[in-house]
Amino acid sequence: MKTDVERLKLTASELVNVSNDSLQLHIDDAYSEVQAKGFPESLEERANRYLAAHLATLSNKDVKSEAVGPLKREYYEIKGDTGLLSTEYGQEYARLLKEANGGSGLNLVVV
Repeated sequence: MKTDVERLKLTASELVNVSNDSLQLHIDDAYSEVQAKGFPESLEERANRYLAAHLATLSNKDVKSEAVGPLKREYYEIKGDTGLLSTEYGQEYARLLKEANGGSGLNLVVV
């Protein structure tokens, strides 16, 4: 099941002022990824929501300061991990992915 914009905004309150169209795009992208990873139905919506929150917060960098007069905008610097581990939402998605794959983080089938 795909998540929706309202649930996404409840999960990541910093996205409340982001346009619904933009958030829907992140939800759609995340849902494609979640389906490709083969999440069980019981985890699908939550994985979709956390990956969408991760993608949306990455593209909605926190503005540290803005100026109107020669149009200046400064963003907080992201330090530390990159990728999924760079946001709390990505970390939760990674945990769900590991859980969906039996705790190994790998999806292997032995024949």
